[in-house]
Amino acid sequence: MKPNRWAPLARFPITGLLQKHIPNPLKRKRLQKPEIVSESLCDDILQRLGPYLLRKAPVDVLDLRPGAGLWSSKVNDFLRPRRHVLVEPNIKVFGPMLKALAESNPCYSLVSQDIHDLDEDWHGFLAEHLPEQGFSNCDASGVLAKNEALLVLANVPPNASKLDHYTPARSWSALMEACMRQSGLHTYGSVRVIATLPLFEAQTILPRSVSHRSRPALVTENVALHAFEVASTQDQNTWTMAKGWDLAAANAARVGERSAQNNIVVPAGRQAPPIPLAPEASEPGQSPYPYVPRIKTDMHDRILKTIKTAEESPSDTALKKKKQRALIQLRYDNRNSFLRKELADKQIQIDELNRSLSHKAADPTADLQALQPILGQIASLKAEVTKLSSEVHFEVLHHVPNMIDDARSALSTGSFDEAVLLWDRRPFEPLHIEAEELYPRETDMTMIYFEADANSPVMRLTSQVDEASRANLFRIYEAVSLIFGSRGAMPVSELLNSLFPSRPINDLVRAIPSLAAHATRTPKPNFDDLPKTVHGRPGEDAGKPLDPVSNFQENLDYDLSDVRIRCLSPITLWEIILEYQKDNNTEINVVQLNRLLGGTLTSFRAGEYSVEPKKLR
Repeated sequence: MKPNRWAPLARFPITGLLQKHIPNPLKRKRLQKPEIVSESLCDDILQRLGPYLLRKAPVDVLDLRPGAGLWSSKVNDFLRPRRHVLVEPNIKVFGPMLKALAESNPCYSLVSQDIHDLDEDWHGFLAEHLPEQGFSNCDASGVLAKNEALLVLANVPPNASKLDHYTPARSWSALMEACMRQSGLHTYGSVRVIATLPLFEAQTILPRSVSHRSRPALVTENVALHAFEVASTQDQNTWTMAKGWDLAAANAARVGERSAQNNIVVPAGRQAPPIPLAPEASEPGQSPYPYVPRIKTDMHDRILKTIKTAEESPSDTALKKKKQRALIQLRYDNRNSFLRKELADKQIQIDELNRSLSHKAADPTADLQALQPILGQIASLKAEVTKLSSEVHFEVLHHVPNMIDDARSALSTGSFDEAVLLWDRRPFEPLHIEAEELYPRETDMTMIYFEADANSPVMRLTSQVDEASRANLFRIYEAVSLIFGSRGAMPVSELLNSLFPSRPINDLVRAIPSLAAHATRTPKPNFDDLPKTVHGRPGEDAGKPLDPVSNFQENLDYDLSDVRIRCLSPITLWEIILEYQKDNNTEINVVQLNRLLGGTLTSFRAGEYSVEPKKLR
């Protein structure tokens, strides 16, 4: 008989209280906000977060949906804040436990209020319940003001219904937008946040692969100094199929190096379980391919079961045939993985040759003839890619663009430390949360820590725009960033042609030199007659040495049709938007711009939909 996930556990006494106070109708709902019931988990998390929290300890704590309150009490003991405000909408269920907690220390205050109601008036709420919070706490020494006196604990529940489109990731996105605009909870400067969310939603905010990069990830990248997973339940790791095993393993190795450099200690039992690998075929077959490491899936389990059953009855002819079919399927799966890797690797080699071409074209002594060896290698590799692509089934090609894009975004500079994705730059692996440490069991949860960058390059760029035009700039960004979820595979050339229909690509790369790092290059026909000058951003220091790879060269032609928008760094995306605003210095209709780019934004989502009030008799 399957154990009851609501049954209390003796090793976690708080589960008995929760089992008693949560009504039976609520237990019948499948989606629940899990409660942390393990004190050791809280201790391990706070030990991991200590360097970030105690560098400048917050004075006040705003605790949204504290639930049973165990995590809240542990944070309170660790920080000993001046005020700790508990805001719990579901006071009927959690009231008895939270009232006991609030009475244990005068710093606590308990408020029963719907969190969504506060989104429009955080200023009034802070004035009433955290009166010391104000502009006196604001450190405006950077381009993005910071308020380190307040820590927000945001415990975001899963959606109660699939009809509810305001997902936890969208809730987080709104919090990050408020950080950019210095509004809402960030009115007196950006605040630090520790959030708990469903695992899937957390991976929308901190995606493992650029193929999953959407608006919540983009707005977080804009402002984050630190944004990483602190702890998480077991991940299925299916994202490794999109990213590619070798890249994921190399990234994990770099994370291990970072952890060692910072003397990160992993408590016993907090190491994430290893990712199981697909089996290697015991018989190589007629056309063997080298074994390719990849995640073990349900398909592999079925294959292994078929093989094991056949080996237990060696005289059974029917089972022997099934075993042979299973081995063929396993070899076919390995072959497909090998060919995908081959295609992706060849494209990455082409990218490296493009960078070499850029350096060679900047050499004052080089002529067109000197570029021919590199151009020949590029042409040869492109021919190999075309030939191989034409010989394989389309399902082999399905993940290849994802693997290419992840390699491009992770290692465009040769180091994971400057990767586009925050996940690739994580300081350590998240602590593992055991299933029994959450209540009810059979739930998942990820905890994220966020701290804004006072000198965010994106905010430094937007601060150059006068305040009157900044609202329009954010509207353009909203229209463009909202297409990433559905149209992230759009070629950069298509985006640029839609935004700048009358401007050639070379002209745009000159105006936005960071685009050059993504482009395919070819020498112009009159290469020998053109200067070898490398041009940086307009207005940049003329004496500064420039890398030809990431700047404009007038002796080359640029092509951005082979790179997808999901590979663009946050700063490059904002430079495109700033250039668009220069060309369109009028108020932008967000919906029309988003639809122009192939998005599905509605007037309601954009805040441009108004309903005329009905005249009542």
